[in-house]
Amino acid sequence: MAEQKFFTSKTPQITIPNCSGDLVIQAGMETAVIVKGDDAVVQETPDHLTISSNGDLKIILPAEASLGIEAVSGDLVIRNISGDVSLGDIRGDAVLHGSGLAKINTIHGDLSVKNANGRISAQTIHGDAALQRVSDVAIQTIHGDLSAHVVEGSLDLQEGHGDVSLRSVNASVTIHKGARDVNLRNLGGQTSVKNIKGDIRLFGGLSATTHTFEAAGDIIVRWPSDAPLNFAATAPHIVNRLSLEKEVEAANTLTGRIGDGETTATFTAKGRIMLKEEHLVDKRWTDATSDDFSFGFDFADLGTQIGRQVNEAISGLTAQIESKFGPDFAEKMGKKAAEKAEKAARQVERAAERARQQAERQAGRPAAPDRPAAPVRPAAKAKASPEEQLKILKMVEQGIISPDEAATLLEALE
Repeated sequence: MAEQKFFTSKTPQITIPNCSGDLVIQAGMETAVIVKGDDAVVQETPDHLTISSNGDLKIILPAEASLGIEAVSGDLVIRNISGDVSLGDIRGDAVLHGSGLAKINTIHGDLSVKNANGRISAQTIHGDAALQRVSDVAIQTIHGDLSAHVVEGSLDLQEGHGDVSLRSVNASVTIHKGARDVNLRNLGGQTSVKNIKGDIRLFGGLSATTHTFEAAGDIIVRWPSDAPLNFAATAPHIVNRLSLEKEVEAANTLTGRIGDGETTATFTAKGRIMLKEEHLVDKRWTDATSDDFSFGFDFADLGTQIGRQVNEAISGLTAQIESKFGPDFAEKMGKKAAEKAEKAARQVERAAERARQQAERQAGRPAAPDRPAAPVRPAAKAKASPEEQLKILKMVEQGIISPDEAATLLEALE
């Protein structure tokens, strides 16, 4: 691959009108721009470079450089660039790790953002988006799923067509429209989630302000018993398992209060509204000194439940792998992961049975006879083929996965 080197300041401006292949950009140690690509064409003016390529392109540049990328036909990877980034039309996936402010027009694939210190704004994302440890987020439309964990600022979503999962958002959360489910946990600012066609699930408390939740499906709230709350719930069917003060129930409505505070929430659903305590297990069951010990947990179905959840995760993983490497590779990966999941489910069932017997002994009841464990057949250990290894190594080279993630994939294949 041909290499060109251009000496610049610490903050050069880089414009990329077009890259017909994959584009990888990362920070270097020098005040220089290094361009690697057999088809790269570079135009230089004082502290500004215009770079285009009819094939794959790799660029190493100062960390504080600013980027204007108009079109990329393949995947885009940007690592440790703290300057402003502007993205036009990205036909593949986009990966931003250690970035600053990023303004995105259209991404046709998936978006992955980690450790972003600046605002992330996007007009249209056709695939999924996974955001971790980022600042403010604003997305106009996302057609896939959105997952955001640890957002230091606010998050605003105009329209989401997939599932939305938000965890640890320090400032406000606003979702104007959603076609599927919304899962919320550990929110620190004002929350407004409206026009949700699926379900809303809220875990944990909210800040001392006014919050609104509206869903065409169900709303399930798991609330800390010691967190203040004033709420009004409206739905055809309301199930309340919270200890409320000043509870008022009428046709399809329920209002109540927990403690003294300024946290106010309005829940409106066309399905059910279920209000429960955050802890799934009664405190008596986890108190070793309690004499009134009882068990209401269904151990027998635990392995089946876990197996079902794992199979759903495997289906999503297989779909992602198939979109990148084809159905044959995805089928092999999915089959091996399913075998591991089945084995793990059997182990969970046996462990759950031992726990059930122990619980019954502590409760003074005779333990039921052991259930025969399903025989575990040792699976033949297959090596990853050279083709599979090359595909995984290429993902590392392109910055799509980390070396640790590549080692996990290789281990799964073996």
